[in-house]
Amino acid sequence: MLFVIIFLIIIFLCWGSFLNVVAYRSIFDKNFFQKRSTCNNCNGLIKFYDNIPVISYLILKAKCRQCKAKISVLYPVIEILTSLILTLLFFNIFYINNNFIFYNKNILEFFAYFIFFSALIISTRTDLEALVIPQAFSIYLVPVGFIFAYFNLLKINFWDSIIGAFFGYLILFLTAKIFKFFTKKEGLGEGDMELLALIGAFIGFAGVWYTILIASLTGSLIGVIYLLITKKTRDLQIPFGPFLSFGAIVYFFLNTFIRIF
Repeated sequence: MLFVIIFLIIIFLCWGSFLNVVAYRSIFDKNFFQKRSTCNNCNGLIKFYDNIPVISYLILKAKCRQCKAKISVLYPVIEILTSLILTLLFFNIFYINNNFIFYNKNILEFFAYFIFFSALIISTRTDLEALVIPQAFSIYLVPVGFIFAYFNLLKINFWDSIIGAFFGYLILFLTAKIFKFFTKKEGLGEGDMELLALIGAFIGFAGVWYTILIASLTGSLIGVIYLLITKKTRDLQIPFGPFLSFGAIVYFFLNTFIRIF
């Protein structure tokens, strides 16, 4: 068991490193098929031994070996989060009541949620760094959620997936319109609506409700703490996408835990 856990952690750390690359190249319009990673500051090629998830970041002390530019803390954070979330997902799908169950439907179910969580992680990274949620990792994946639900590869049925996606988009769309009507300011971006539509497509109507609840509570708490620390009161933009992703992931695992017990 310990060997399996270590193996999964390493594999998913590497996947997290890949998601970092996808996120960065998506928001900064870099060539996605570029073979080698380069420094974001000096464009120097990054050696393979400087590209080891988390470890290289620590060894280099968060600086590029060549130009000494600071490396964003988002890189190790995303790698660690990816490894943690996907390792939990693996055991959630393949281990039930301490029994390892491995068959074709499990593999496909894991693949479905693997895509979903990877999209949430990429959206979190892009929203934190550039206040952008690429449609390729939100609204474009909604039909994929429908397909997975139709073939019973999700923990919700086909109609719950459709209703969840529609409701997810609509509730934030109406909230944004009401907010703008009273304040004359933009409150939520289109990306947040599209992300919640994706969340609804994969975890359904109830999942949307709980996602909004968790995201609102955690977002408000973090926002207040941030204001108190920075003393900023005007023109503050706090990305909501990461909180939506957090809410969806918490709901998924808590809901599964409750079903098992």
